Amino acid sequence: MKKKVLFFGLLIVTLAITVLSAGRDLVLAHGAAPEWAEVWTGEARLFTADNARSEIVAVDLPDGQVTARIGVPPKTMILALSPDHAYVVAIRGRDVDRQHVSVIATGVESDGFHRPYIAKTLLLGKAIGGAHGGHLGEMWGKLFLSAEGAGKVYLFPAQALEAQSAFAPDVLDLGAADHYDFMPMDDGVWVGALRTGAVRLLNREGKEVVRHPCPVFHGMTYDAKTRRAFFACAKDVLVVEDRQIKTRIPYPISERIGTFIETAAGFFGASEGVTNLQRLDPVALKLTPVPLKSTLMAHGTSEDGQFVFTLLQNGMLEVRDGRRGELVRNIQLGPSLPEMEEDVSGAIMPDIVAHGDHLYVSLPHRGLIMDVDWQKGKIVRKLLVGGMPTRLVLVKAK
Repeated sequence: MKKKVLFFGLLIVTLAITVLSAGRDLVLAHGAAPEWAEVWTGEARLFTADNARSEIVAVDLPDGQVTARIGVPPKTMILALSPDHAYVVAIRGRDVDRQHVSVIATGVESDGFHRPYIAKTLLLGKAIGGAHGGHLGEMWGKLFLSAEGAGKVYLFPAQALEAQSAFAPDVLDLGAADHYDFMPMDDGVWVGALRTGAVRLLNREGKEVVRHPCPVFHGMTYDAKTRRAFFACAKDVLVVEDRQIKTRIPYPISERIGTFIETAAGFFGASEGVTNLQRLDPVALKLTPVPLKSTLMAHGTSEDGQFVFTLLQNGMLEVRDGRRGELVRNIQLGPSLPEMEEDVSGAIMPDIVAHGDHLYVSLPHRGLIMDVDWQKGKIVRKLLVGGMPTRLVLVKAK
């Protein structure tokens, strides 16, 4: 009797092991699946920072389809392309203790458009800057980002943005925390500081060569023909030639300049919330007001630099001559935009980027991007990306 019980017990255990083994094999034995290449064709890929969903959205053109939504820490303040257009860098706002820098591979390669992805995330410090006009800054053959909170500039080769590469930058010490702007030259770099109220020329070792006062500095540009540097101060534009003060140009109106728009034929001063551009003559050293019909919300230039685009609060998109700022045409994009006051916590303002005869204009309050034929003066379509699209950058097909 005991032998029969033992026999049946062993039989049950054996069957149980067999069943479990078979089940395990069934679980592991997944069937094969065909592989397909995740690559598309197109003319360009448009990236926008959606600060409602904390995403960087990729839209492929000309079909206007959303290819990817890449989650990043909230909220993006700066969106900038690397010079080779292989990476777009999303820099977080300054209202949190950890200000992430998300490096995203654009996916635009020689064989077509691949899916974009996050290549790496950097923590460089606080108050990250160094990008202008949707592009990462370049200094002496390297890219750079600044940590204004620590008064540091980090210089690195473009390869450092690659996922498999180490990020080991050279460091340029600015000496103190401030809100900085940079204009690299062959033998040094002009550094403007808002709180310090001065502009300095530093050599490549970071040693100060010359310093000039510029109260509440914000904005600079350089004219290669006259070899003159221009710095926007609280009440005037400081002009420096051969490292020495040439003159100061008083603002002709009550509005000051906070940034410069550079075209192929001239320079225009602008700022948030102004109702005038100010045309800068780098030879005659004169500022001339260019009245706008409403408050300036965003600006951009054509790819060839021959035209300036201004988006106004009244919903009007203006096309202006890039030499004198004369109005060429108006394009009504819709009703008036709401009042917006952007701070350093993240982008909330519209943006403009050009692609041939087309302009792409983000309208955050409407959750869409306007596709506008600026030569014909008409709206082509509305790209309904949703959320709150703000900053824009565009990568052309290779």
